[in-house]
Amino acid sequence: MNSDDAAYTDPGLLRKFSEVIPVTTDSYNYPGVRIFYREHPKASVLPPKLPLLVFIHGLGGQLSQFRYLIEYFVHISHTLAIDLPGCGPDSEFAPKDWDAYTTPSLAAVIAGVVNGKLEEGQQVILIGHSMGCSLAATLATKGGLLADKCVGLIAICPKATVTEKERKAMATAVSLPEVLFNVFRAYDRRGGISSKSVNRFVGSNASEQVRKLQLRFNKQSRTPVWRRMVSGFQLPTEEDWSLIKCPIYLLGAAEDQVTTTKEVDLIHSWFSPANKKVTLPDSGSGNSSSSGECKAVVKKCIIPGAGHGVMYETPHVLNGLIGEFISKHINEILSMGWQLSYLKEDKWLLKNLEKWTKTQSVSPRIVGFTADAPRGKLVQSPFRAMKTLRQNDSSGHNPVDFSAKWPDVRDVIDISHEQPPYDPETLGSGVRYHKFPTVSKMPPTPDEVTAFIKLVDSIRESRGYDDNSIIACHCHYGFNRTGFFVCSYLIQRLNFTVPKALQAFQEARPPGIKHPHFINELFERHCLGLERAPTY
Repeated sequence: MNSDDAAYTDPGLLRKFSEVIPVTTDSYNYPGVRIFYREHPKASVLPPKLPLLVFIHGLGGQLSQFRYLIEYFVHISHTLAIDLPGCGPDSEFAPKDWDAYTTPSLAAVIAGVVNGKLEEGQQVILIGHSMGCSLAATLATKGGLLADKCVGLIAICPKATVTEKERKAMATAVSLPEVLFNVFRAYDRRGGISSKSVNRFVGSNASEQVRKLQLRFNKQSRTPVWRRMVSGFQLPTEEDWSLIKCPIYLLGAAEDQVTTTKEVDLIHSWFSPANKKVTLPDSGSGNSSSSGECKAVVKKCIIPGAGHGVMYETPHVLNGLIGEFISKHINEILSMGWQLSYLKEDKWLLKNLEKWTKTQSVSPRIVGFTADAPRGKLVQSPFRAMKTLRQNDSSGHNPVDFSAKWPDVRDVIDISHEQPPYDPETLGSGVRYHKFPTVSKMPPTPDEVTAFIKLVDSIRESRGYDDNSIIACHCHYGFNRTGFFVCSYLIQRLNFTVPKALQAFQEARPPGIKHPHFINELFERHCLGLERAPTY
C-alpha cells in the first residue's frame, strides 16, 4: 500500500464510511469511483426525509479536502462526498477517453451516485468548491440532472468567467507532452510547503499543517486526469446561474489567487434586487411566502485570511456560515441547535443525573495566554466554571459546602433557563446570586453576550473586585453556554484570540465547549474582516 493511499492519509471517519463503487452513465462506465456516504446517526428519531448534503471537489481536488466540513455536517444531515474519476488516492483513472471527463460527463457521474443514494422524495443540497461549483450549478440549473431535487447550492470559491489569457494557458497545458508537464509540476513544487505550488492555494498566514495538506493534495493530483478535465471544462453561463431555482450561497476567500473574489462578485452581480421572481422549492422551512413566490435568495460572503484552500484554512468560520445559511434559508431542521433541542431529555433522568455526578464540580480559575508567543501575555480571568448546584447534594456540591470550599467566589451567575435546583439564599454570607436565563442548545445571541459582559463588568465594579475575587458561572453541566459566555468575555474584554480563549477554558474545564456549532459561532462572530453582501 502506498503511503499516499487514503488508508494512510485520511482521517478515520472518511476511511470508515468510504467505498469504491462502479458508476454507469448513459455514455460511459466508470469502474472505480470512491465515495463517502453516511446517514445522520440520529435519523431514526428526527423528522423524516432530511436532505442529502453532496460535496463536490474541484479541479485537481479530492473529497478529503472537505474533511472538516464533513466532520461537522454528518451530525446535521445525511452526507455524500465523491472523488471524481481519477481523483484522490483511490478513484480509478478509467475510462481513459477524454470525453469521459467533460463537465457534462462528470455531472452525469455525480447525478448517478446521488440518485443511487436518494430515497423517494428526498432532496439534495449541493456544496461545491472551485470547479465543483460549476458542476453543482450545471446539475441545479433548469434542465440539470438534479434540478428538481436541489433545494440549495453552496458555491465555495466559484469561477465566473475564463479570460482569453487563461484560455490560452489551459490550451498550452493540455498540448504539452505529459512528461514535460510533469517536469513543470515537479519544478513548481520546489521548496515543499513553501513552494509556489502551495503558496498559490493558501493564504499568506497559513499554518504548517495547512501547507502540508496542500502539498499532499497537489502531489496526489494526477496529470492525465487534470488535463482531460481542463480540456472538457465548461463554465455555467450567467443564464445558467439565473435559472437555478433554490437558495444560493456564494463564498469567497480574500486571499484566493486561483478564483479571486472578483469572480464571486461577478456571479453575485448577476442577481440584483430587481431580479425576476423565482419559485423556491417547498423545503418546509417557512421561508416561502404564502403564494409560493419570492425573490431568489442569493447571499455572498468573503472570508478573510484564507486562500483557495479555505475549507481547511478556516473551517470553523466556513462551517458556521454554511450552517447558518442552510438552517435559515433552506430548512430550520438543518440546525444542530434545533436538533439538540428536539432530542433533549429531562436533565434529571437517572442517566443524566449520573452524568452530572461524574462531571467536574468547579473548575480552577480560568487562566491563559491571550495569543501565541511572542505577543501573548498570561492573564487571569475573573471566572470559575461549574455545573449547577443541587440543594441536598451529598457529594458536597450544594450551596453551603460550595461556599465553604471556594471562599474566593463572591458572585454566582446562573445562565440556565429553569428555576435552579438549589436555594440561592443558602449560599454563603456575602455571595450574591444573579439569574441570567438563556436557552440551551442554541449559541447565545450577540445581544445576550453584550448583556452578559455588562453584567460581569457591573459586578466587578460595584463589588470592588480585586485580583483574588472570582465569579462562578454555570448553566447545567457548565460546558457549552458557560464556555461560550466566558470565552466571549475573554475575547472581547481581555483581548484573547478565539483559539486561546477556547484553550484556556478547555484546560480549566476539560473537554471544554462540546457543541461544535458553538465553537463555529465563536470563530464566525469574531472573524475580523468578514465581508457580507446584501441578500438578493
